[in-house]
This record gives sequence, C-alpha cells and structure tokens, in this order.
Amino acid sequence: MNCERCQKNHATLHLTAMELDQKPREIHLCEECARQTGVTLKFNFPVNEILGSLGFEPKGGAAKAGQLRCPECGITYSEFKSKARLGCANDYEIFQTELLRLFKKIHDATSHVGKTPCTVEASVRRENELMRLKRDLESVVKSEDFEKAAQIRDRIRSLELELNR
Repeated sequence: MNCERCQKNHATLHLTAMELDQKPREIHLCEECARQTGVTLKFNFPVNEILGSLGFEPKGGAAKAGQLRCPECGITYSEFKSKARLGCANDYEIFQTELLRLFKKIHDATSHVGKTPCTVEASVRRENELMRLKRDLESVVKSEDFEKAAQIRDRIRSLELELNR
C-alpha cells in the first residue's frame, strides 16, 4: 500500500482514528511523510517486560531456563527473552517448555488449527466438518459418553447424505 500523502513510498505507519458516531478513519503514511507531518511514535518499553507481563517467565526455574543454550545457533533463553526472536528452527525443541507456556498464554492453545478461506466451496467445508466429527466421535465413544456419540453420529449421517447428493 502506498503512502496517502506522497503516493510514492510504501506506507509503514497505519493510524486509525475512532470518533464517536462515525466510522473509523484510516491514514497510511510512509516514514518520511509521517516525520514531515509531525507524527512520531515512541516506544519506551523493553520486550522482556512485555513477555513477562504475558506470563512468559518460567515458573520455578528461571535461572535454569536462562542458561539453556541452543547447540546449533548458540542463542540462550535469556537472549531470546530480550530479543523476542529465535535463532534457528532447533530452538523450538530446546525452549519447548517455555514456548508452549507462552503460546498457551497468548493464544489459549498450543497447536495451530488454521482457518478455511471464504472462497472454499461449501462441500469442502462439509468434508472438513465430517472428518472433525469422526475424530470427535472416536474420543466420545472412548469416554463412554454415548448420548453425545449418538448426536455426533446423526450429524455425520446428515453430512454424508448432503455430500452424496
């Protein structure tokens, strides 16, 4: 997206103004035009404080976790906390416990499920739902919740009928 002022440079600053009883108004400026118009942003907070406020500090082992070092890239857990950037793919395994705690805190989950694009046909969405329901049915039967299993089974049957039309 180009800057709204000069129409030349790439817009890197995106501001949204919210006014009562009106739609949000967006302004997109490049760094140069933002400086010329007097728009400046100043961030005076360290990244490790942000991560700490999100509960990223490992419980009962901060010193031990801070000493962890990746054998591939050499980054320590303390360096990761201060930079908020991993050094290599191996770091996900080395810092797994701390990262899972962070993901759980931020996303309320430790695995990525993804989303289906709006352009996907309804039949593909039904097929995905059917696969999910079959997995759910297995776990519900294992937990011996047969009433819920019957509801899932009925939904599976109706989806299969829709897909076979």
